[in-house]
Amino acid sequence: MPARWKNDRPMSRQAFDALFFDEEACSEYLAERRWPDGFVCPSCGTCKGWPLKRNRATWECAGCGRQTSVTAGTVMHSSHLPLR
Repeated sequence: MPARWKNDRPMSRQAFDALFFDEEACSEYLAERRWPDGFVCPSCGTCKGWPLKRNRATWECAGCGRQTSVTAGTVMHSSHLPLR
């Protein structure tokens, strides 16, 4: 187990700012991590959806219309803080 911590270090602030330069970049990263094979609705299982224009961190299902945030079920759930 100690070998894992050698390579699992937090990134520097400069690396973070380069990777996540705005809120949209953060929400895209979280969406890719949450749905690596593409969006899947947690309610009906439909594999088609899109991010909302007004809030890119929220996706809407094409099948049932449910809106799901990329932060739902995470430590950022119900947080009013920006993703960055």
